[in-house]
Amino acid sequence: MAWLVVGLAALVGVSACGLGAQDAPVPVQGANVRSTGPGLGSGSLTPTAVPFTMQAYLLRGDRLVRVEREVAEGSGIGPPLAALSLPLTRDEVAQGLRTALPTTADAVPLTGRLTPTGVAEVDVPPGFDRLSLREQEAALAQLVFTLTADTIATGVQVASDGRALSMPDATGQLLSRPLERTDFTALAPAS
Repeated sequence: MAWLVVGLAALVGVSACGLGAQDAPVPVQGANVRSTGPGLGSGSLTPTAVPFTMQAYLLRGDRLVRVEREVAEGSGIGPPLAALSLPLTRDEVAQGLRTALPTTADAVPLTGRLTPTGVAEVDVPPGFDRLSLREQEAALAQLVFTLTADTIATGVQVASDGRALSMPDATGQLLSRPLERTDFTALAPAS
């Protein structure tokens, strides 16, 4: 009989220890990703907010083509901008791919930030103002598709000295609002 009483007491005690819903998310300590591979470090544990393989959009003719590029760790829009800033590889050139984004001898990387509203604000790369209208449209399409692929960004606003600039969509119409993928459907990758 004593065993029965002890068993019932244990059962009542366990059933009273239920877990309820949390008021807010709790960060998990030690939730790290092991990174290895070319250009990714020595295999140490490093926290990261985005994958090391990023989607970037290049051009073949006047259409976007999705490629995958490896970049260093980072968070926000830094890694996708780094992927888009990488020079073309021999394989990409052999496939007829190109970029409309201006390149400089100094290899100035693209810079920007993600706003609280989910808009990627990108600083105008040097030489952007000297591109033809058609090349500006292509370069903007590359930025929009790349930044909305692996981040939470929903649109792209190009800025200079912290001031938002009006930029053309695929039809050449100047827009002052953030640019979205739907603004460049004529340049979208072929299905």
